[in-house]
Amino acid sequence: MKRNMFLLLVFLSFSILLISQDINLPVFPKGELTISQDGKSITIPIEIADNDELQSLGLMYSNDIPKEYGMLFVFPTEGIRAFWMKNTYIPLDIAFINSEGVILEIKTMEPCYSQNCPVYTIYKPFRYALEVKVGFFEEYGFKPGARIFWETKKELID
Repeated sequence: MKRNMFLLLVFLSFSILLISQDINLPVFPKGELTISQDGKSITIPIEIADNDELQSLGLMYSNDIPKEYGMLFVFPTEGIRAFWMKNTYIPLDIAFINSEGVILEIKTMEPCYSQNCPVYTIYKPFRYALEVKVGFFEEYGFKPGARIFWETKKELID
């Protein structure tokens, strides 16, 4: 009995120690992105996924995002890549963007709760991808051909 109590105490102490540890989630660089087309434009805050670790995390586990917010995926070169929505709880629109900042195509991505999630891509090389809340592009009237300009806000990086 004393041995079981001791083991239980050790287990509980160890569990409390693990729970109290800080979890070091990666920090996304911050910035601003402007989308322009046909005389209209909007500037939104963005987080920037510019390395493999940040790109693999993306907006996973997000329960909601603001209407005027985006996550910009930045790749070193143009290429054909795929996105999926595993463990992403909100529908998103994604714009595939070339090196000149021109939106090539926009798709809507649905949350995926299974092991077999659909893959979203285009078969044109792109360098950037912008994820925003579903309906963003339609609401503001942006279509393929719109241009983006973005900058990193160094003072916002932790």
